[in-house]
Formats: sequence, C-alpha cells, structure tokens
Amino acid sequence: MTPEGFFPVTGRARFALTGPDAARYLNGQLSIDVPALSPLAPRPACLLTAKGKLCAVVLVFRNAGGFTVECDAALAETVLMRLERYLVADDAQWEAIPTPAGWFHVLGPPPPETPVVNRLGPPGFDCFAPPANRPLLETAACEDLRIRHGMPVWGAELDEDTLPHEAALELTAVDFHKGCYVGQETVSRLQSVGRVNKHLQGFQAGMPLRPGWDLVVPGQSGACAGRLTSTSSHFGIASTVALGYVHRSFDDSPRLLVRDDLGQIIGEVERRPFPIL
Repeated sequence: MTPEGFFPVTGRARFALTGPDAARYLNGQLSIDVPALSPLAPRPACLLTAKGKLCAVVLVFRNAGGFTVECDAALAETVLMRLERYLVADDAQWEAIPTPAGWFHVLGPPPPETPVVNRLGPPGFDCFAPPANRPLLETAACEDLRIRHGMPVWGAELDEDTLPHEAALELTAVDFHKGCYVGQETVSRLQSVGRVNKHLQGFQAGMPLRPGWDLVVPGQSGACAGRLTSTSSHFGIASTVALGYVHRSFDDSPRLLVRDDLGQIIGEVERRPFPIL
C-alpha cells in the first residue's frame, strides 16, 4: 500500500532550454518524443552516448518558455556538457537554474493544472511549501517505496555502462516512434532483438539483505546469477525487499540463493513483480 505523505526534494540539478529550436534540438538528444510532451505530464528520458549507454536519466518538463531538464546533482556537469555538445547551428540556449527553496514532493493526486510527477513510483506532485495535514516521509520510507516500485537510481542500479533495456527504462523513458536521437540505433536494435545480458528484477526475502551480495543459482555449485543493488528493511527485517540484476539465463528462476560478503549462503529470495507488495 502506498503511504501518504511528502518529502523534501534534494540532490537535484535543473537546466532551462529556450529558443525557437528548443523542441527540435532536445528531441534529437533524448529518447522520448519531446514535441509531444504535455506541460501537465513531465517524463523521464534517457540521455545516451552514441553507443546507446546511459549518460543520465533526466526528467523533462515542458513550460511556456521552453523546457526544464532535471537530473541527479552529481551528474550536473556531465549532463550539461553532453546536452551542449551537439548545439552548433540551432537557435537554442542552455542555462543552469537554481533549485527552488523549500522544494517538496507530495504523494497523491495533484491540484488542477498541476503537473503529475513520478519520483518514487506512485504519482505525485511538487510544491514549494510543506503541505498541511500530510506526514513527512523519512528517507528510509522513500527508499523502500522506490525499491518496491522498481525505480532505478544512478550509483545503485544505473551507471555509464548501463543499457536502457537492462534497467527496463524502455517501458517509461523511451519512445520508439519518433525522430532520430543520439544512441537510437542501439536502443532500437535491442528492442527488436531483445537480448541484453542482464535485467533488473525485484525480490522479497524473510531476512536482512545488503547491496552487493551475490544471487546464486540453487543446485549449480554456486553459479552466480546476479547481484543485489538496493535493499530495504524499513518495515521490519521479517520482510526485506530488494532490487538486483539477474543474468538473462536465469530470468525465469522464481527463487535464488543469496551469498554474503564472506561467501556464505544465508538464505533464499523470491523474485517478485513490481510493485513488490
């Protein structure tokens, strides 16, 4: 069940793109159909290298003056350099913009004419004052919600070697019927062939888990099937939820063993669809 509440939005950077060519230019850089973007429905998008690997996952807002592109603050310099790289003859300008003071995200339906923003899995909206009569969600609760909804983040599930299909980003952050963009050839080929080496999956266990622990195939002499990337025991260690990558050979394995840092098998995890209940 999705908790009600709000939390402060931190660790984010934002850039404004304006000018007559803004939509056309941004459409050639991101994996979503930018001209079709609604002001009330900002979307995640993949910013890719020419080889189709991630530079970042960004959140794109359309507004009256152009577009706002939001990313992890740790990637701000990388994102701006990448977005400016192909901006040569286009009539468009990038500018870093300050993050708002008192920036909060509220889970639940937004007020009229307010953009629906997805930050943890369930829909919500941003505001710039603490909402009345809503509980403040602690960091652990937010992380638990993110994991249960299979939302990958940079530094845990995502890095510069990640292909969008490995993290299931093609389901939310890619449009396959749009104009060309940087990295499109790889993404389109993977959509047609469907053969990445690993896939992000959700797990549940009746024991504490830790990121970095190996997932092991039962009865195959300790053959490694993958690795955990994020875990949460926020609602009690009797029910731990986790994200992890599993090699495609074991995508259909309903249960896997877990091996800790000392090489000991500590128990079993059950593969679960998102959202993990």
